[in-house]
Amino acid sequence: MAKARSWTGMVRTGLFSLSLVLAAVMTALFLPDLLALLVMGWTAEAGAELGIHRLHVMGIAAVVGVFLLGLFSQAFRPLERIASMWGAFVSILVVSIGTVAFGVGRPEEVLPFLLVTTIALVTHPAGRSLFRRGDSYSPVLLALVAVAAIPILAFVGTKLSLTTNMSDPHAADGHYVMMTGLALAPLAYGVFAALGFTGWRLASWLAALPMAYYGLLSLSFPAQVGATSTTWSVLAILWAVAFVVTAEYSRTGTSALFRRDSRTKRASI
Repeated sequence: MAKARSWTGMVRTGLFSLSLVLAAVMTALFLPDLLALLVMGWTAEAGAELGIHRLHVMGIAAVVGVFLLGLFSQAFRPLERIASMWGAFVSILVVSIGTVAFGVGRPEEVLPFLLVTTIALVTHPAGRSLFRRGDSYSPVLLALVAVAAIPILAFVGTKLSLTTNMSDPHAADGHYVMMTGLALAPLAYGVFAALGFTGWRLASWLAALPMAYYGLLSLSFPAQVGATSTTWSVLAILWAVAFVVTAEYSRTGTSALFRRDSRTKRASI
């Protein structure tokens, strides 16, 4: 019996590692140019090349980037990165469902990432512990997630309604679906961070990054399709800052912003 369990464990570990390797290979083959736009997209040359798609493509790069950060964080101490594993899975699941349901974008590139992420989740070293939150949670972070959810869901509803117009080049290219992924990524990571899943600190940063990046994009390119108003852009950035500050302040263990169970005092990264 012990030997059978040992073999099962080895297979699980092998599949988990293989899923991350395959994700890395696909990233190297298909995504370098897209990810480079996270920085290069701000240049005038890239702006001229991207034209009316500038904000959308840079937003797509952001959601892909934050998804990959959550997934590849599992390569190092995965037992301490559970919140980010869930955030990555929910993010790619949302994008995949939208891509398939609306028949837009590039499912041949999206679905393989969903497959390897699902394998990583199913074979994760944490096993059943994936479904257990940690020994602490933050009412303040939960409140911030709840506050953000209202405008985010309204944003998602608007973008999905635009996706049905196939005469719109943004819709046909799947840009609106990908922007819903960008909008929901903060919730995907933020919920698990707020609930205190192991690794909540990293997940809180991954929740804040896409929100702040979108706010900066909208402020910088207000005439682009997909940009929001100056007020909402500033609020998005302020939300991101508040989320990270709350998480960083509460990680000291002395703050009332994070409530800890009496069972253990386990640290979270």
